[in-house]
Amino acid sequence: MCDDPLPFRGTPPDRDQAVLGQAVPFSPDSWRDRLPRPDLWPPELDALPPGPGRWPRLDRRTVFRVAERAADPPGAMQALVAAAVWGTGTQGLGRARRLRVLDGDTDQTGIRLAAAVRILNDDGPVKAYEYLHADGRNQVRHLGPSFGTKFLYFTGYDHALGTQQPLILDRYVALALNRLCDAVWPAVGWSASQYADYLDRAHKWASAWETSPDVIERVLFSVGKSDPLAVRAFTKPHAAGPPEY
Repeated sequence: MCDDPLPFRGTPPDRDQAVLGQAVPFSPDSWRDRLPRPDLWPPELDALPPGPGRWPRLDRRTVFRVAERAADPPGAMQALVAAAVWGTGTQGLGRARRLRVLDGDTDQTGIRLAAAVRILNDDGPVKAYEYLHADGRNQVRHLGPSFGTKFLYFTGYDHALGTQQPLILDRYVALALNRLCDAVWPAVGWSASQYADYLDRAHKWASAWETSPDVIERVLFSVGKSDPLAVRAFTKPHAAGPPEY
């Protein structure tokens, strides 16, 4: 996908701060009151202290704690909710879109999510991605690849079979890969082979940069959200592609 072994300059960000500490504000009542069942709400989210603003803040570290019980259907559902809150924050429209995954039979959804976690543990992240999103279809209705990879990341990182860890792939990560690798990936709807290519490249870059694979994901997310001029300034010139103004 990329000929360059590492497109980034300088030293990698600190994982504890830049990744595990990445936090979003959220309104507990706005989420909790819209769940179809009260037992879907992770109690860890109620224990978070108020943030510097109006709302408490949910970081990746807390979502990982919720996801520790995702091997069974009830725990998988709470992990899904925690990942949705972290990935959305206080955005009302985003919250409504995320909660669509809870429409219908939540028990069946929990069974399918727990099955994905078992596949992660037994067969690795690409097989789990194939289970959730093979042939452009979603195993769980309204759980698209971007949200699905968040679920896989939080439930499988440091637990999945093999040497590769599941990572988040969203539109900003895809845009970063397009910018850095002269690729033409879509903003949504990636194939299992594209997810496999992404994991392979992210893990190779992590090894070259002497950091963790999810640090690469976090940096790619920032590259995807950045102005193209900033991307050219802070990545290696030959990896940044033609000028974009």
